[in-house]
Amino acid sequence: MPIDSFTLFTLGSLGLAIGFVGGLLGLVLGVLRYPLILSAGGVGVSLAMVAGTNIGISTLGAMTAALTHFRQNNVHLRIFAIMAGTGAVGAFIGSMLTRQVPATLLFIVIGLIISFEAYSLIKSSRKNEYIEKYSIKPNLGIESSIGFGVGLLGGMVGLVLGSIRMPAMIAVLKMEPKVAVGTNLAASSIMGAAGLTGHLLSGNVDFLVLGVMGSTAMIGGYIGAKYTNRFSAKALKLLIGIILIFVAVMMFLKAAALI
Repeated sequence: MPIDSFTLFTLGSLGLAIGFVGGLLGLVLGVLRYPLILSAGGVGVSLAMVAGTNIGISTLGAMTAALTHFRQNNVHLRIFAIMAGTGAVGAFIGSMLTRQVPATLLFIVIGLIISFEAYSLIKSSRKNEYIEKYSIKPNLGIESSIGFGVGLLGGMVGLVLGSIRMPAMIAVLKMEPKVAVGTNLAASSIMGAAGLTGHLLSGNVDFLVLGVMGSTAMIGGYIGAKYTNRFSAKALKLLIGIILIFVAVMMFLKAAALI
């Protein structure tokens, strides 16, 4: 059934808003966009088509925002390369293990991890900024473990899961929030592009919805990324923590829907 003009306008507007928040805070937020695409009815009843279209929109928004952050020196190239590489390997392995672990359990575990990270970020945002020290010490083992672990979980559930990776960059790797934002988007865009390629080869993309929401996501991502440096580290952590609460709720709702 074709999508009417009003629905397309609504999707485009919401795509712009989600893209803006994603570009500003370094989160792809595909989990928030997914139900919007599904309820629109323009991609039929195929969940694979919804997933493929959603990851395509996420990739376009993430790439545009990541390029903007790169120009603002908000991308740590070494960590980006490690996260993208190990994450891709983890996602590939995870995609083959999808049927081995109950999806409900996976979503609950992911929701709990994100909830803890949201709490940690909000709590740490209350610290005096002059006490905070952002000193990245190269640690290939920890960096690879984060990239691979997040990729593995994401591959199992079909999500990029930047909502887990980015808070870990701040808390574990001691990255400055604005650099974690840009680096996470860069890594997410690479992983998203890999996933999108598979969906394109399988014909699981609605190009009308992709064109509408993808273009507005790119605009929103670009504008959002421009505003990141205007926020202090404390403010960024607080905002990221608040958005992560909504992401965690969506994960728990996904788990409940599968029971």
